[in-house]
Amino acid sequence: MAPYVPTGRKRGRPRDPNKQRPRKPGPPPAALRVRRNPIFEEMRQQMDAVVAAVHPKRERDGEERKKRTKETLADRVEKAVAISMTEEEKANIERERREAAMYWPVCLNPKLKPKGSEVSEDRKTFTSSKGYRTCAASHGVRCGAFYYEITIAYLGESGHARVGWKSKKGEANAPVGFDKFGYGYRDVGGEKVHESTLAPYGEPFKEGDVIGCYIFVEEMKMKSLKKEESGDAPEPANASFVAFSRNGTFQGKAYVGLNDDDGAYFPAGSLFTAPDVEPAKLVFNFGPDFQHPPDAEAWDVPAPRPMSDLDPPRPTPEIKLEPSPEETAVIVEAPNAEEETHAATST
Repeated sequence: MAPYVPTGRKRGRPRDPNKQRPRKPGPPPAALRVRRNPIFEEMRQQMDAVVAAVHPKRERDGEERKKRTKETLADRVEKAVAISMTEEEKANIERERREAAMYWPVCLNPKLKPKGSEVSEDRKTFTSSKGYRTCAASHGVRCGAFYYEITIAYLGESGHARVGWKSKKGEANAPVGFDKFGYGYRDVGGEKVHESTLAPYGEPFKEGDVIGCYIFVEEMKMKSLKKEESGDAPEPANASFVAFSRNGTFQGKAYVGLNDDDGAYFPAGSLFTAPDVEPAKLVFNFGPDFQHPPDAEAWDVPAPRPMSDLDPPRPTPEIKLEPSPEETAVIVEAPNAEEETHAATST
């Protein structure tokens, strides 16, 4: 071995020629180069499918990026279970879901209820155990006159309620009328509420009262895309309006000229309850039978339809006709006749 002699270079680290360099890794041994076990390969593919279902990859196509809704744990488990289903079972489940979504009547939408509130199994009763919470119906009004009722079933000492109409953009963790997407009627003082602004309106209501909620949405034409140079939003100039009644007594029109950029207005009710007390309760009645039917002539408003008219029509049930006794006898005797013919031919 040659002795180490420094070269005197100022830059870099001097290289020691006596230091052994690590060898590059060679090919794997023959034991590791055998083909994969087909059983393990099948198990690996199944696990990859489960992982792909539970943790889907996000698709990003440049500017055309699609927004995905946040998946819950139940959705992921459902996808993992769906892998072990047959095509027939998947088709049956999908058909049942479509029928349930298509033919469900007008009711409270449990998917829109905020935390701290509950919707009954019949989807007509709304309860809340925290600050102001709002629940809306499953169907909305896009055009025409409609009516529904809310019974103030229970408020207690600390409970308060607001009723009215709101769009999908309305805040669920605030009372109806908190923003520009809702119009409400307040229990304390009987004020009307829109954009968190109170204004004198009608009679105050309390526990046990039945509040009728009326809305008329005018059929709107395509709006102009031009905006005013001032930049201020123009006031609504349509004939749409909301009105309320208390125990059958008309309180007048609350708001005229509704915002027409929300698509549809949904029946909505809000409750406020202090913690550690019995929760307040509202009972919705979407018709067609009302405790205080609206009197269009006395109220001087277009005749409304009940919200239940928005129920989708149910398909006619399939009636399977049972075969008559004569047809049953023919079906039973047919194999015997063939056997007799075969026996005669063989002899």
